[in-house]
Amino acid sequence: MKKNLSLLATLLATLALAQQPDPMVNQRWNVFSLNKLSTRFNNTGMLCDGNNQNLNQARRPSFEYPIGSGLNWATCIGVAVGAPANQDPAVVGGVNPENLPYLDGTMDEGPADFWNEEHFAPYPEFAGNSAAPMSHQPSTWPAWPQFFPGTNIPVVVGSEGWPGFGPGGERLAEVESFSVVYGWGGTDQLGGGANVETRWLNTQMEIRGLAWSGSLYEDFIIWVYVVRNINPAPIVDMRMGIHVDYSFLPNFDTPAFGDADRHYYDPTLQLAYATDDDGYELSMDGRTLGPAQIAWGGVIALRMPGGDHGVAAYDASHFWEGQTSAWGSGGAPEMFYQWNLLNENDPHDSNGDGIDDDFDLNGVPDAEEGGPGYYVGSGADGLQILGSHSFTLGPGESDTLIFATVFGENQNDLFTNAKRAKALYETGWTVVTAPPAPVVEAKPGDRQVTLFWDNHSEKDPQFEGYKIYRSLDGGTTWGTESFQDFFGGVHYLPLEQYDLVNDIKGYYQTLPEYAWFYLGDDEWLPVQRVVEVDTFQYFEAGDTLNFFVDRDVVNGLEYRYYVAAYDSGNGIVGPLENTPATNPAEKNNAVAVIPRGAVSTANLEAVRVVPNPYFVTAAWDRGQERQVQFTHLPEKATIRIFNSAGEMVRELNHDAATSPAPSLQSWDLKNYHQQLVAPGVYFYHVESAIGETTGKFVIIL
Repeated sequence: MKKNLSLLATLLATLALAQQPDPMVNQRWNVFSLNKLSTRFNNTGMLCDGNNQNLNQARRPSFEYPIGSGLNWATCIGVAVGAPANQDPAVVGGVNPENLPYLDGTMDEGPADFWNEEHFAPYPEFAGNSAAPMSHQPSTWPAWPQFFPGTNIPVVVGSEGWPGFGPGGERLAEVESFSVVYGWGGTDQLGGGANVETRWLNTQMEIRGLAWSGSLYEDFIIWVYVVRNINPAPIVDMRMGIHVDYSFLPNFDTPAFGDADRHYYDPTLQLAYATDDDGYELSMDGRTLGPAQIAWGGVIALRMPGGDHGVAAYDASHFWEGQTSAWGSGGAPEMFYQWNLLNENDPHDSNGDGIDDDFDLNGVPDAEEGGPGYYVGSGADGLQILGSHSFTLGPGESDTLIFATVFGENQNDLFTNAKRAKALYETGWTVVTAPPAPVVEAKPGDRQVTLFWDNHSEKDPQFEGYKIYRSLDGGTTWGTESFQDFFGGVHYLPLEQYDLVNDIKGYYQTLPEYAWFYLGDDEWLPVQRVVEVDTFQYFEAGDTLNFFVDRDVVNGLEYRYYVAAYDSGNGIVGPLENTPATNPAEKNNAVAVIPRGAVSTANLEAVRVVPNPYFVTAAWDRGQERQVQFTHLPEKATIRIFNSAGEMVRELNHDAATSPAPSLQSWDLKNYHQQLVAPGVYFYHVESAIGETTGKFVIIL
């Protein structure tokens, strides 16, 4: 009889689920891109692309670092919520005939890696329009409801119309995201069938991302998950964990797959981190990367739910390590709950405290044997879980998980940035900033670029000067010469520096660890100009502007500049300067510009191809689409490109009326079939109403 009742319950559940609409129609995506770290995230709690191994399904950027490099280091970062089977029926959903533990995750890595898809769904009233809601994009905001669904807890909206993380709903960070989700069974259950036994906890989560600009905060993003019990009964012995899946680089489609990564855990900082194992990778676009180009990435737990708000368990494993064995990585909810979230009976745990510390499996913590400590060579797809202590939520109660996704140029830089994230949290989100960044505008000329910027940075009482930086690779690097500071951070020598004449000069001396920062030489040289005619996008007649002319440029190449204001420092932190804005098309301190000559009107003698020769691995090509530029073109022209055998590989039609640079025409080095052409000598023929010209150029690997 019991068996028949169980079958009847399963059948009824199947019928109900078959009629259930898919709540994932309310899934939305957006991008954090304020600083050096950029990632796409969604409003269901997944913090990167979700299937980075398969290029046709990847959603970039996926923790791209540094921004603009085209190097994405993550497969999936998310959060898991679990509890044992002995729960009140009022707090669970689905059916659980085998009385198994509950485990819901915000991760979705596809059927190859994850047990079920999407265990949290977005509330439609918080979904926003075409993108996940972010504070700096009012067009993404929904009409905020008065209360969180199923509760009498108000949604507090600040003066900007945004439900910020600060007191009174004010925005706390420079850029914030906000979404609200609920536990459910995932899309695998829709339509019934084999997965009808999907089970879940009836929980609600508020999810926020927080990012600040400035050199102290440019390498991390803070994430806040508030889990709430919306049931009339308590949920007992809950656990929350951070699912960390970095891969350096994650890619099944190049020889990089199979190259081992190395995962570490620092128990003092509660930092799970990783990098490449042998200092060699092949990027997805075919670039060979050495140790200096391979990032270090990690997750630092700042506040865990339950207990002392610290990490209670750390598990490092590999998805292919026997998913049906007692030390597998969790191929099903009950496996993940026991072996990853609680880290029970793991042979990597030498003393049974829940923290993996013995990866050579000899019963002695690796750190005590003089080894690198807390490591595992995990192949191209590794997994780390940071688990909380046990906690119980009564009806309407909540608890909070806070962590930072953090990156660095090297191990020292990673640790420095992790400590900065920790200090930001522990000081109650007290932000120390440089003077306000100037607004910059650029005017291209013939073999020159003129930068203009306003002077409102100079009103800051600690303002000390300006530094001008130039990039030839879309902002991946900011100069031809670089150095490391005492923390491992990488800095570039500026193209130009202007320092107030106030006897504050030379290298900073107050704090020895900041003695690398050059304050200038008491030379204040920026020429100022009062705008007489309103020919600017951001400035008006009567504004007083600083300006600088860069004459060391080549027509046709795209240059990116930013102007940083810096201060004189203090006894707590050293001098600070602005970091570059990531979108030069917006009103900020960064610009992208292509110097160019005038449109040819009499003849075509000035037409050239730049750069010539074109080096595929040249600095300006890293992270950007490969291209050359034809310069000094007339208003209209036809350009035909031939290989050394005389075969035409491409024809381009130039029209100044539709071109962003009237005298320029770019070629992406692709033939008619959209294939990259081979290295070699190429010839061009330009035909126009004012004449014809020919020439040649060289493409070199």
